[in-house]
Amino acid sequence: MTGKYKIGCVPYLNAEPLIWPLENGRIQHGFEIIREVPSKLVRKIGMGELDCALASTVALIDFPDLIPVPNIAIASRGAAASVLLFHNDPVGDLSTIWLDPASRTSNVLVQILRDRSSHTICKFINPEFETPPEIDRLPEKTGRLLIGDKALEVSNGTNAFTNFTDLGELWKEKTGHSMTFARWFARSGDIAAELLPILSQARDWSLVHLPSFITNLSLKYGFSPELVDRYLRINICYVYGPREQAGERQFMTDAKNLPANKDVG
Repeated sequence: MTGKYKIGCVPYLNAEPLIWPLENGRIQHGFEIIREVPSKLVRKIGMGELDCALASTVALIDFPDLIPVPNIAIASRGAAASVLLFHNDPVGDLSTIWLDPASRTSNVLVQILRDRSSHTICKFINPEFETPPEIDRLPEKTGRLLIGDKALEVSNGTNAFTNFTDLGELWKEKTGHSMTFARWFARSGDIAAELLPILSQARDWSLVHLPSFITNLSLKYGFSPELVDRYLRINICYVYGPREQAGERQFMTDAKNLPANKDVG
């Protein structure tokens, strides 16, 4: 492989099967790997600061010239376990939902699903400049979105908060589709074509050898080996196949049709 590409990856457990063999010497490469939350990765790849990034699906809304790397995704075909809306009232009754500032796709997804649950007015707040309420002290008709490892922690910790809706599961219920949360995006078709073999090799290596590094991931992220194994094998799907394509088409259509007064970023 010629040159040294800069590739970006989210700093979450669900990305490890796509990046572990590259960061831990199982597959040789010439990449510089940068870890950032999804919202920052979208900006970096969109502005040309990265050659390739594991970025939120909605990157294509803001930067339609990005080229998806085929056949690889972070998706769910049911419960995702790490994209959770915490609330005490039914989703359709919520009048305020706090978004996750680290998220891109999930912020749009929760708005789509709230619209599919009810057409009453709901305010969506991005907490970059305001402090959201604590999960265990949510006001009436208020929800709070959490993604990634924080969502896993709150729903599985010693003081687990169990009043939540899994948005992957709700999306499947409402649409019948899989939900694709992130994909590898490249700045050009040439870069995507050059990186596809090694990124596919990394994914395939991990799916075969996952038991060999479950303990390492358990120690790194502070979750039990049983939770890590279940999450990566059952909740998350790393293949971008026909089901994921159909779900992504539905998601992109719904995202573009959100009411103009709603935040889609």
